[in-house]
Amino acid sequence: MPDDNVKLQLGLSWVEAKKRLSEEGLNALPEKRSHPLLLFLSKFWAPIPWMLEITIILEIVLHRVHDGLAIAGFLIGSSIISFAQESRARRALRSLIRRLSPRTRVLRDGVWTILPAQEIVRGDIILLRSGDIVPADLQLIEGQIEVNESMITGESFPRTVCEGETLFGGGFVESGQAHGVVVATGAQTHLGKMTKLIQKAMPPSQAEKVIFDIVKSLLWIDSLLIAFISLYGAIAALPFTILLPYALVILIASVPATLPSIFTLATALGSRELASKGVLTSKLSALEDASVMDVLLVDKTGTLTRNELEINNLFPYSPYSSKELLLWSALCSDPLAENPIDKAIFKKLTEYKLSTQELSLSFKQYIPADPKTKMSKALYLDKEGNPLTVVKGAVPAVLKNIPFDSSEIANRAKELEADGSRILAVAYGYPKADKLLGLISFSDPLREESEALVRKIKELGIKVIMVTGDQEFTAKSIGRKVGIGEQSITLPNATADQLQQIEKFDIIAGVFPEDKFMIVQAFQKKNHVTGMTGDGVNDAPALRQAHVGIAVSNAVDVAKAAASFVLTNPGLMDIVPAIMLSRIIFERILTYILNKVVKTIEVAFYMTLGLVLGKTFVLNPFLGVILVLYNDVLTLSIISDQVKPAYKTRKWPIKSIVISGATLGFMLLLFSFSLFLFARNVLGLDQDHLQSLSFLILALEGQATLYLVRERHHFWNSWPSSWMIATSLFVLFALGIQATYGIGTTKIGFGHFLCLVAAILAYMIALDFFKVWLFRKLKLS
Repeated sequence: MPDDNVKLQLGLSWVEAKKRLSEEGLNALPEKRSHPLLLFLSKFWAPIPWMLEITIILEIVLHRVHDGLAIAGFLIGSSIISFAQESRARRALRSLIRRLSPRTRVLRDGVWTILPAQEIVRGDIILLRSGDIVPADLQLIEGQIEVNESMITGESFPRTVCEGETLFGGGFVESGQAHGVVVATGAQTHLGKMTKLIQKAMPPSQAEKVIFDIVKSLLWIDSLLIAFISLYGAIAALPFTILLPYALVILIASVPATLPSIFTLATALGSRELASKGVLTSKLSALEDASVMDVLLVDKTGTLTRNELEINNLFPYSPYSSKELLLWSALCSDPLAENPIDKAIFKKLTEYKLSTQELSLSFKQYIPADPKTKMSKALYLDKEGNPLTVVKGAVPAVLKNIPFDSSEIANRAKELEADGSRILAVAYGYPKADKLLGLISFSDPLREESEALVRKIKELGIKVIMVTGDQEFTAKSIGRKVGIGEQSITLPNATADQLQQIEKFDIIAGVFPEDKFMIVQAFQKKNHVTGMTGDGVNDAPALRQAHVGIAVSNAVDVAKAAASFVLTNPGLMDIVPAIMLSRIIFERILTYILNKVVKTIEVAFYMTLGLVLGKTFVLNPFLGVILVLYNDVLTLSIISDQVKPAYKTRKWPIKSIVISGATLGFMLLLFSFSLFLFARNVLGLDQDHLQSLSFLILALEGQATLYLVRERHHFWNSWPSSWMIATSLFVLFALGIQATYGIGTTKIGFGHFLCLVAAILAYMIALDFFKVWLFRKLKLS
């Protein structure tokens, strides 16, 4: 309510206004800004970077500076790419501030003046006219206006606001004139509260969490092995100079040094590919999360529908025709107004090539819709000069002046409204409008592709749920038309049991703007990877909180900046290639994880068995680092690998990954350590040659393992990328040179190297058949 210090005829005094401006601040939304350097440094503050940073410190402590710098290079490079790609997402709050940038008419000391919107204060008297943007939250004290708040509330129909009612800042005045008193500015406005929600929203990244959990498990295994070897070393009196390098090599082999680079490069390349298809990516992690998204919350207005009214049917009342109904309704409409109902009528008039001039009436006066009468009125004179009245408005209001039993018409209107349409009645008469011309049905039409889109997304294994502020019967009608379903719930009337099972419903109706954020959180608490579509300011917090926030092409800047994906083409159909691309990235990252588990298990246990059974240190730290670098060079090529995306949504199969990776790791260990024992016991190789042999076995098997796990079926079912093949050939060439000339290791000869390659290749082909059975059994294929 207006406070007592406001004199409605004079407005605030300049002194009082200055005092309030000083106490309450500018009419601007709070903006949380961080220094770019701090934002960049935050890339190093997460579980995976912590692992790498600990490894770098250990490398430096052990005077292995070059190895530490190599790992640091991976970490810094990926952080730079990630920081550059995600910087756009931080523009959300700045675009909110721009919404409050217009100038407005303010009454100060009895004189009207024009001020920047950010300088108005609580208690100011504001004049609003057609075309103005509402500068703050107001309460009208005189007059009435039609306000389009679709960008705030999502409602496609304009709202009539009259004396005593409030309206939100950011709305657009379509018609009318009114005076209002400012009741909230800046952070206290509806937009300000939305800003706080956007700042609060922070969804977890699914893929990184899964990989961290798996790597953490591998580190636990390594820790147990290191503890075992330490105990064994104490009993066997092994020198510390052997135990420490052993622990370091195992740690280097287990820590995913290339993981940040794989993540960032894979998603950055995917982001560039999507941009060419009209989908902009502002949050890279969303490309990972979209692959496992199982619920998509779809906003109705502007997403499934066009957010523009049109006449979908005319119901003339005998003896009048559809043509007459349309012409008379146009006589009671304002062709200069931005009212969407009047615009829809004149659009239809143009389509039918009709003109009101053929009725030969002389215009006298037009009275806009009044919230009390709920209808607009137009006064005319006919050819003989007789006064004529035409009305258009809510069915009950128009029927009051009709002198017959109109209950049948009223019931018919209710039936028509059941499909989500807005029904208006039109009447005319001399001098009072007592002759019913008929009913006109208006609707916010569906987008042409909405039905196909819903069907396609469902085929991808994603449940589509409509979230709308409409009444339940309206929402059910839309849901039925597009194929979402009809199992609905009205949020304000929902029971506790219904809210607990919210994911079972197809439609959530009666949703207020602030509810969408909580709905997204509710699905996330149920362990659903949740997507959300939207276009308005009210959608921005939910778009930010969702794992996959999707802003449609006509979305406001706030929604676009808060979302993970921004569509540049109308409709939602472009999200389908985004989902498919994300699933390709999913398969590539799954390959990385499987590859990492297999290699970690093999290397860790190979070194442990070599120390315990072989009585020798089978891999020195230098060869351990070279081994990791060779593996990492090929592993980076995963981001270009040609893979087949899954057609159905599936969660990260953590248990299957660990079991299959460990099983394959031990199968490789059985082969590799058998070669080691054969070389030591039968061929009689010394320690230096055994170290070289161990290095070559693990390096070659590391190459073969990637080809083994990249294809969930037999390895020949798909051809790897040219980058992967070229990288693999380079590594094989480098290993051949080392084996032949003994560069960085003891030479074993090119002939022995070829024999080793052939033996590993033969074993991998045999192992591939077991892998196919294992992946099918664990549902990885």
